Parts: sequence; structure tokens; C-alpha cells
Amino acid sequence: MLLKGKSTLGPDLPWFRTFPPAGSKARFQVAFGGGAGYTPMHERMWDTLTSHQPLAFLFLGDNVYIDNPTRPGVQLYTYYRRQSRPEYRRFVASTPVFAIWDDHDFGVNDCFYGSKIDQPAWKIPVWRVFRNNWNNPAYGGGRKQPGCWFRFAIGDVDFFMLDGRYYRTDPKQDSPSMLGPAQKAWLLKELRRSEATFKVLASPVPWVLQAKGNSLDTWRGFQAEREEIFSFLEEKKIDGVVLLSADRHRSDLWRIDREQGYPLYEFESSRLTNVHTHGIMPGALFGYNKKCSFGLLGFDTTKPDPELTYQIYNIDDELIHTFVVKKSTISQE
Repeated sequence: MLLKGKSTLGPDLPWFRTFPPAGSKARFQVAFGGGAGYTPMHERMWDTLTSHQPLAFLFLGDNVYIDNPTRPGVQLYTYYRRQSRPEYRRFVASTPVFAIWDDHDFGVNDCFYGSKIDQPAWKIPVWRVFRNNWNNPAYGGGRKQPGCWFRFAIGDVDFFMLDGRYYRTDPKQDSPSMLGPAQKAWLLKELRRSEATFKVLASPVPWVLQAKGNSLDTWRGFQAEREEIFSFLEEKKIDGVVLLSADRHRSDLWRIDREQGYPLYEFESSRLTNVHTHGIMPGALFGYNKKCSFGLLGFDTTKPDPELTYQIYNIDDELIHTFVVKKSTISQE
């Protein structure tokens, strides 16, 4: 028996929480981040996260650092090493986890391997290892169209988790694509179908063009495809979209202004446990890189003007920054 998320049968018995029904108004928190290299002195981050009791956690890539796509044994060892940590075991025992990958989980640094499903030959085996380690609700188009993209809902908030690696082509060639045609068609279809108050588009790499200088590894290298997605939101009058990303070893807040639509706010965080740090970039509304950190999203759709609150916490549980987005400010009207 449950009462307000706690067992009424005794303090030592297991308890669990359920998501509010899809489509219902709700108040809840979701944490997110990336950049989680195995670092013993920083593994206490998982206890810091657990203390916030988020209703879910989103891994946005570089969840582990493998960089060895041809050797399954190395991949398995890298996952098991993290899973052996008591701090991490406590975290995943109490928190639903959803995960996408980036270059260091999938291939090697800043990689692109083309649009073929089975070329290089290790693509499908790497995907299988990833599937065996993350219990996502779906995996792209399944065996016929492998990938790690999917959609899920908590209350009246929809999360669109994107795969930015499996079908990525060379950004220096003509008409490059990060998502591939199947995933892009799925994304546009699902966005149009969504009736959620907030729609969260989670990418493994930054949407904003200046987050990584002149590097083409972010959406800077795939600007036509990015514009197609953003223009689609405006043409179809899809309200309430916010952007998530990882990859840069810091926590950021960005605003992407649009001539024909509402501003797109991007929340980036990717230094969960990493030692290596990236510098703060000019143009960000806020940036933090002094310690390991994560993003915490607080949704309240019960208010007349629903709110999304983005907070940055560091590994020592210090609140670094707070930013509130009201639904009325990210709507077409």
C-alpha cells in the first residue's frame, strides 16, 4: 500500500512511485546530464542526485567512456565498472533512467559513420550492448531500423529522446544529416501528434551553434536539418518546446531567438563525474564549470500559466542557478 509515495506497511519494506498518468496536469522533477566518465573521487555524484528524488533521470550521452566500438569485452567492462559502484547502485535502484548515447558510448570522439544500418559491421553489435544496459521503452525502429530514439510522457510533458550518432553523415559533405531520414520523419510526426503542455527535445549535442566554437560536431554541422525542425514547429504552431543537450563539460543556459516563432531555451549539462572541463562560452545566458554538476527540471502544469524551472546543482548539492520559463513565453500566440 502506498501513501504519498511511501509504504505504509513499515519503514524497512520496499516502496515505489509511479508517474502521473500521461496527459494529466502534474508537478514533478526530472534530472539530466551527461559526461559521466568513471572517476572514483566523483562517484558520490550519484548520492547527490539520489537525495533530490527526481521522478526520472535522463542520460544524454557520454554516459560512460568506451571509445572502442570493435571490442564488446571492453564495452561490457566499462558498463560493469560503473554498475559495481554502491553509489550508482543506490541511484538506479530508486530512480527510473532513460538513456541516449553520444560519440564516446557509440564510437570514438566526434565520430560519424554514415547512414548504413550495418556498416561498419560493429554498428548493430554496439547497439545490442547499449540495449542490454539501458532499459528504455523503445529503441528506434527496432531490429529493422536500429537506433536509440524514443518518446515517453510524464503527466502532460512529452520527452523526445534523439539519437545523434547511428545515422550521422559527414558534416563537410553535401546535405549532411545527424538524425537520418527515418528518425527525422518519426520526430516530426510525433511532434505534430503531441498535445503535451511542454515538449522536451533531448539531443546528445548542443543545438545552439556557438556552444563548441566552430566545431561541426554539434548542430552547427547540420544547420539545414536543424532549421527544418525549428521551422516545422513554427509552421505547425507547436507550442511549449524546450531543448536539452549534453556533450560540453559544464552546465549552460542558452536562448535561441527566432524571427518567426517564440524563443527556444536550451538547457545543457554534461559534467556529471568528468574531471576534464570545458570553458564557458560567450553568448550563454549562464554557464558553470567549477565543479561537477547536473540539471534539474521542475515542471508544474497545474498553474494557470504552466511553468518549467531549470536549476543547476553541483556535486556538493549547492544550488548554482535557477531560471523559470512560463508556457505563455514559448507559445505562438
